[in-house]
Amino acid sequence: MTLMRTSLFFSFVLLVAGGISFAAVAATSPIQSPAQTTPPAPVSIEPPLIDFGKVKPGSKLPAKFVIRNTGLDPLKITSVVPSCKCTDVNVLAGTVIAPGASVDLLATLDVPGTPGIKEAKVFLTFDGYGAPRMAMLKADASLPIRVTPEYIDALKSVVNGTIKVTSEDGKAFSILSAGGIAPAFVGFDATKDAPRESYTLRWTVPNTPCESMPLWWIVETDRVDCPLVAMRIRHECTGSKADPTKADRYWFIPEPLAVAGRLGPDESIVIPMVIEHYNPKGRGEIVRPDWSDIKRVRSLSPKITAKLEGVRPGNKDDVAVMIRITPTALASGILYVPVEIETATGAGVFAVSMQASGKAAPVDKK
Repeated sequence: MTLMRTSLFFSFVLLVAGGISFAAVAATSPIQSPAQTTPPAPVSIEPPLIDFGKVKPGSKLPAKFVIRNTGLDPLKITSVVPSCKCTDVNVLAGTVIAPGASVDLLATLDVPGTPGIKEAKVFLTFDGYGAPRMAMLKADASLPIRVTPEYIDALKSVVNGTIKVTSEDGKAFSILSAGGIAPAFVGFDATKDAPRESYTLRWTVPNTPCESMPLWWIVETDRVDCPLVAMRIRHECTGSKADPTKADRYWFIPEPLAVAGRLGPDESIVIPMVIEHYNPKGRGEIVRPDWSDIKRVRSLSPKITAKLEGVRPGNKDDVAVMIRITPTALASGILYVPVEIETATGAGVFAVSMQASGKAAPVDKK
């Protein structure tokens, strides 16, 4: 569209310079895109938006839209395309909708395991019509403890700031640690003030090389229903630099953190860690069909064990690796440990954050 507008601009300049009326030329030789000349398909989408409101992180949310033909002729659906891999839809391509009739569009929204607003769209195209119609889904992945903002903004050499931590139900709670050390409160003294329902915390991002920069900042609370709250650290080191080999192995981990909650010494949890195919230079072409062949899973810390439980196939370009996480006798307090997934094309790392419910390790006062 930018190139088209630029071409039209220069055409206008040349026409005016030559003494020719742009309006006259436009009237005889209009330049319009198919989207401008083709009206949208005569359908209604009921409802146009499904807002699930506040939901538990990691939820799978089913939704149903009714696609109704409001025109006078049959309509053929040519494609149904979600805006992201977080949404699955039923197969409707090739379906013909008679005038006045309808079909159901079934969708499932996979909510991330970390807090935040998740939005997704489903685009439907129809034979004979250029512009797609759209169904929308929205959910607020919310924990009993909410942090505002939902991330640590350490871009452009910013090394410190503040966040607000609040209980959604208004109940008082205590913050035990933040970022792996004792919390730095603003306007609150934990030695003499009673617990509150809301706190302001100072955060600081360590000045470390990119390879040792954490991707997440973890807040630990005394709430049984929300022992940990994870926030992504937005930093120059936590973007593409955090995983420089993903293009070489043809896959990446879109959500590289698993929050395992609180686990006792004899407890374990199975987490599904999704890996997605990655080949932007080849426009997504799968040149290594074995990119998702899982060879092994291992913990890079002696504090937990990681065992491959199986694989849950997704679409052709994603797969869920089922991993059993178990704390060892060395585990205590808040853990933030790396786990490696190795496939036939290479290895990638994600982090597991959990609270071992054994004797808590002393909090670093630095």
